[in-house]
Amino acid sequence: MLQLAQLVAPQLLTNTDAVYYTAPISTTSTGSGNVTAKITRAVFINTANSGITLTVGLVPSGGTLAAGNTLINALTIPANQTYISPELAGMVIPAGSTLHASAGTGADIIIIVSGLTFQ
Repeated sequence: MLQLAQLVAPQLLTNTDAVYYTAPISTTSTGSGNVTAKITRAVFINTANSGITLTVGLVPSGGTLAAGNTLINALTIPANQTYISPELAGMVIPAGSTLHASAGTGADIIIIVSGLTFQ
């Protein structure tokens, strides 16, 4: 079943790595409830009066954020600007995998991610 979804509702990023979305894993033995997500748009809004860095990664199930799965690494978003990420558009998040993000300072960048989910 294919559904439009708001994967991450508008919220402020923290200044430490945090998980903002996890594609659900089925609790059945057949795995028929596993969910895969596809990001259609990821928006980051800097509400501060100075540039703030942004780091985002897609981490495989059971993994940790590392250089190999970081898609945006310390990108500076200028003061009071919006960044629409071309790096994340079209990315697939398999069941159990996670979307991680952090900002250079906490409570200054808003994250909003929309997409599709399917089983």
